[in-house]
Amino acid sequence: MAVKNIAVTDTLETFRTTFNDLALNDFGDIANLSGSISSTNLVDAMNETISIATSTAGFTIEDSTSTQQIIGGGDTLKVFGTSNEIEAVVSATDLLTIGLPSVVSITTSVTAPTVSTGNMSLSNGSITDSSGAISFGNENLSTTGTIDGGAITGTSITGSGATHTLGTIEISGNTIRSTDSSRININDTFRATVFESETGLMSIDETAGFPRISSSRGDNFLAFSVVPILLDSMIFEGSTPDNNETTVTVTDPTADRTITIPDETGTIITTGTIDGITESMMATDSIGQNELKSLATLQILNSSGTVLKTIYGAGA
Repeated sequence: MAVKNIAVTDTLETFRTTFNDLALNDFGDIANLSGSISSTNLVDAMNETISIATSTAGFTIEDSTSTQQIIGGGDTLKVFGTSNEIEAVVSATDLLTIGLPSVVSITTSVTAPTVSTGNMSLSNGSITDSSGAISFGNENLSTTGTIDGGAITGTSITGSGATHTLGTIEISGNTIRSTDSSRININDTFRATVFESETGLMSIDETAGFPRISSSRGDNFLAFSVVPILLDSMIFEGSTPDNNETTVTVTDPTADRTITIPDETGTIITTGTIDGITESMMATDSIGQNELKSLATLQILNSSGTVLKTIYGAGA
C-alpha cells in the first residue's frame, strides 16, 4: 500500500484516477471480504478482524485506568517487579507468580483495616500486642499531642517547653506547684538535703551528724508562735563548738510546775554557785524574824528589865 497524495494544482482527472486506484488496490473490493466478517467498511472490518483474532489466538490486558493492550500471537507479555515492592516470577508450565519480597518498601502509604506483624497489630488508631507489652527499644518517642493511659514507666520523661503538668501538679523549671490549691500533700516520708523557708531565712539540715534548725537573719533570731514541748533536755554549745556543752533538763514532773524567769537582766544563781551573792543583790531593809529559817535573838534591857532593842540572827 503506497501513500496517495493529490496536490492542490492537480486536475480533476488526476483526482479521479488516484481515488480509483486507492479504492481498487489499497482498500480492495468489499465483495471479496470473508463471509464471516459482517462489517461493510474498512475500519469496522479491521476492528472485527482484530476481535476475532484476539478471541482465538490472543487476549487483551487492561490496567486500573482502563488502558487496554492487545496481546496477539507472537507477542510477548513482560511482567517486571520493582525492587523492594513486588516480585514477578515466570515458571513452567505457563505459570506467573506475583508476590511480595521479604523486605517491602512503600514510598507513599498503606491503607488497611488492620496491619499485623508478629504479635503487634495496628487497627483504627490503636496499637496492641498480644504479649501485653510494646517495646520501642532505645528509640525516642516524640509527640506534639498528649499521651493518655495508665502507668507510664521509664528511666526519664522529657517533654518540650518550659512548663509540664502531671495531673494538678505543675513543674516549671525548678519550681513545683499545685494548679488547684496553695498546698501540695505528700503522703510518704519526704527527704531533702536542706529544707528552707520561702525567703531562705530559716533552714533545716544536718551538720556533724546532728539535725539543725538555723536562721540566716543578721541577729540569728528564730521565732516560735507556739509553745514548744520538749520531751528531753536542751543542750547549749555556746559560741565555741567543742566538747563542752551546757544541758538544761528537768526532773520528771509529777504535776504541772511553773518556773518564772523575772523581767530583769541578771545571772541565774544555782545551788552550785559559790560566792555568787553580791551586795547589790541584798535587800536594803532590816532582816526580820520571818526571813530567817533558824532564829536567834539578842535583847538589850534597861535597869528595870524592859526590852530596849532586839537583835535577830541566824540560829546556831
